[in-house]
Amino acid sequence: MKDISEYLYALRNRGSSFGVERMERLCLHLGKPEKSFPCVHVAGTNGKGSVCSMLDAIYRANGYKVGLFSSPHLVELGERIRVNGKITPMPEITRRVAELKPVAERMEDDEPGMHPTFFEFMTAVAFLKFKEEKVDLAILETGLGGRLDSTNVVNPELSIITTVSKDHCDLLGNEIEAIAGEKAGIVKKGRPVLTGWLKPKANHVVERIAHEKGAPFCSLAARDESKEPLPETNLVGAYQKKNAALAIRATEILEENFPVDSGKSYSALTEVRLKGRWQVLAGKPKIILDACHNEEAAQALRGNLLALGEEVEVWLGSLEENRAREVVAAVLPFASGFRLFEPTQPRACAISLLRGLIPKDFGNMVAEGVITRIEEYLDETPENQTILVTGSIYLIGEYLSITDEASTKDQSRFQDLL
Repeated sequence: MKDISEYLYALRNRGSSFGVERMERLCLHLGKPEKSFPCVHVAGTNGKGSVCSMLDAIYRANGYKVGLFSSPHLVELGERIRVNGKITPMPEITRRVAELKPVAERMEDDEPGMHPTFFEFMTAVAFLKFKEEKVDLAILETGLGGRLDSTNVVNPELSIITTVSKDHCDLLGNEIEAIAGEKAGIVKKGRPVLTGWLKPKANHVVERIAHEKGAPFCSLAARDESKEPLPETNLVGAYQKKNAALAIRATEILEENFPVDSGKSYSALTEVRLKGRWQVLAGKPKIILDACHNEEAAQALRGNLLALGEEVEVWLGSLEENRAREVVAAVLPFASGFRLFEPTQPRACAISLLRGLIPKDFGNMVAEGVITRIEEYLDETPENQTILVTGSIYLIGEYLSITDEASTKDQSRFQDLL
């Protein structure tokens, strides 16, 4: 199946092309697998991966067979597609891609430019697996935006929009209202929609679109936490408690068709594990992995660092200078020094640009790093030092692929190109 892996890699190198027409046609060729299972569809600038993982944990704890589709992956491509928490093995992915390949080629022959993208292939693989596995419920995370995302061919039991802030502005727009409109593209006629703590401008956009589509609208933006405390979770950060509250509210909306035991649900929230989201690794030196990569996430990271109350050596890598600027601003008050990396992604921010964002006061406390030498740098680090690896989920994935003894492979080459 090596040739199929190379085919998938070649697809990845073509990059992304947004719109649902190709995905609709692909699903039609496959017998509309997306209609074979009920689902919850989750969009948002930040928090959507956490909410998806929480919903997955809650429904599994209540005895449901759950499919989870998320992106990007950290180390293994199969992390994106799970059934009852189990990662899909690479041989299964390549087998399914081999089955899809002639369908995709036929689509291209019929109309040039209609060959599905890498992300559309992965979405189709997830749909086929969830259909074959007969999942009771699928939790689907959008890749980017919502309206034009390839996952937006489903008719969900519930749509969720976690947060709306500036990110991917070249694709989604520079104004909060425009970004909210793109996220709200997942709202479907007559199907309920739930929003988190959105800013009023964003919330009004989603509410208006929901009203236009006759979709029942619910928001947590006005929730009074003094009267209704946020749920406890083992994840660090007040924002994770908000994500947990969003997940619990979702289960309440779905209660009629997907009943749950509240005790099991709240217990499940204390068992959720999220790699790369303020993940503190055991051992010395202390390592913290945080996939902070935009303005809103940088604010959350700053809050976590305030609570930590320690100086950290920042290992930084980013895909865009503007994103890196937000992260640097958040960590500067807590940084004892920096080591700069360039993730092996085409859009990676050059180390020279990263260096230009750091005040000259740091002088020789700013070093350049090579990802393949990470273990050397760890060996050189004093045991009492705390290291924060941040700026990009791709940097964290490469870090884990090198340092995690349980990892057998690095499949970072299968990351999406946006």
